[in-house]
Amino acid sequence: MLVLGIETSTRAAGVALISDDKILAEISQESKLYHSENLLPQIEKVLSIANVEKVDAVAVSIGPGSFTGLRIGLAAAKALAYSWQVKIIGVPTLHALAAHFPKSSAVIMPLIDAQKNSAYVQSFKNSVPLDEVKVKSIAEIVDAAGQLDDEVILCGDVLGKIKTLPDNVTFAPINLRMPRAVNVALCGKFLIDAGQVSNVMDLEPLYLRRSEAEELWDKRHNLLSAK
Repeated sequence: MLVLGIETSTRAAGVALISDDKILAEISQESKLYHSENLLPQIEKVLSIANVEKVDAVAVSIGPGSFTGLRIGLAAAKALAYSWQVKIIGVPTLHALAAHFPKSSAVIMPLIDAQKNSAYVQSFKNSVPLDEVKVKSIAEIVDAAGQLDDEVILCGDVLGKIKTLPDNVTFAPINLRMPRAVNVALCGKFLIDAGQVSNVMDLEPLYLRRSEAEELWDKRHNLLSAK
């Protein structure tokens, strides 16, 4: 089964193509969220490298993450799935990050930037979620990790904002810190095999919170209404 993976939830955008247990091609580029310019050329390049014109399924990271990035990735995935008439699978971004450590005995805490010194966080062990996705301050997350008896590994796009760590907490290696499209594709294949396929018409990003633009709009609207 050929599965195309698309990852645009953070600044580290990427596209990958897998065939069952083989990685046929992958492009990863960490930039300033120019996904609208880079994504389609990346998809074309990956398909060209693998000498493939059509896939069997499209897996796309659905967040949480960058509101704009998620919309761009999902729009591209839907367009491809619809035009090719193939399956589409939404993969939660934190699950794809945790898939870097499928057999680790440590607690894995993927963190995705939620702005204002906060992050989306979820805990995993052996790729199995231990809790639900939450939005917490980065300081609170690090403190809570330090209270655990287990070794804790942090990954994600906010590690640069963390200056000190408790003794039981470490950062993931640099090659395992950011979301990767190949993990999205692999998680997507796992979901397909489990019979969990999304609907191309109603698949939506997992935002969890409103965008800053929406909050600013409401604030301005309320100020105008109060005058």
